[in-house]
Amino acid sequence: MLLEAMENTETAAQVALLDGNITDAQLKRWKYQYKRVVKLSVEDDDGTTLFAYFRKPTIDIRSAVLQASKMDEFKALEVLFKNCYLGGDTDIEDDDDLRLNITTSFSDFIQPKPVKIEVL
Repeated sequence: MLLEAMENTETAAQVALLDGNITDAQLKRWKYQYKRVVKLSVEDDDGTTLFAYFRKPTIDIRSAVLQASKMDEFKALEVLFKNCYLGGDTDIEDDDDLRLNITTSFSDFIQPKPVKIEVL
């Protein structure tokens, strides 16, 4: 009986959930596969903090987002979300406003950084 209780405790500890209801194993897998994982948070209408995890977009994803943005900026954000969103709280996936807010913030984060140019 004691051994069984210890095994159940160990199993529960192994699958402890992180922010966004993901496991540590999922996060490690994403970091290994994509190298860089970004965690974003947003509050819903009830004040609950929700979390989403994104991967850095590849050049192909950036190209698809750019092409979509020429016709519809909301479509471009949807392309970015569908291709870079790894997981997190499902309310973000289901709620258009939350998805738009968090994807817009992610889009701002991944914009090219300023470059210093010096003519010699």
